[in-house]
Amino acid sequence: MKTVTTLALISLAFTAAVPVWAAKMMPEFYLQNVDGEKRTFEDVAAPYELVAFVFWDTGCAPCKEQLVETNKFLADYEGLGVVAVSTDPARTSSQVKSFIKGQGYEFETLLDVDGDLERALGVPGIPYCLLVAPEGEIIWEHSGYRRGDERKMKEEIDKFFAEREKEPTPDEDVTQEE
Repeated sequence: MKTVTTLALISLAFTAAVPVWAAKMMPEFYLQNVDGEKRTFEDVAAPYELVAFVFWDTGCAPCKEQLVETNKFLADYEGLGVVAVSTDPARTSSQVKSFIKGQGYEFETLLDVDGDLERALGVPGIPYCLLVAPEGEIIWEHSGYRRGDERKMKEEIDKFFAEREKEPTPDEDVTQEE
């Protein structure tokens, strides 16, 4: 009984050492885009205030529908980038570029043919979406797709940009007059 109590206390101590507020972060990755260029998180996130990562596959009808809906509201946000991460295996990854170009999508498309990024994130299945701040913090995630799910994503994007507008910029004087 004493051993069980001791183990429980040790377990509690380790649990307490991990902050509850610790944010989930985007792992480092090196993936090729559809043009064969190696890309990292920093490469794709740098020009934006927020990046939506959409995991999909050419054989997944809900994934394709989600790409269509995400593309529709992309123009509504100046600081939003979209990265489509294809989970197609090597044997079907050659279809990804022609599909993306054929749809007229202009967002970055990465190929996760070995599933490395998918595994690192613990993606439960596709379609799967993440909203990621430029410093790598994952602020929202959603698995699956049903018509209307894009509204949830849009709400989170609106919330993110509204909070950013409230934050004072370094140029603003935040001191109080006395």
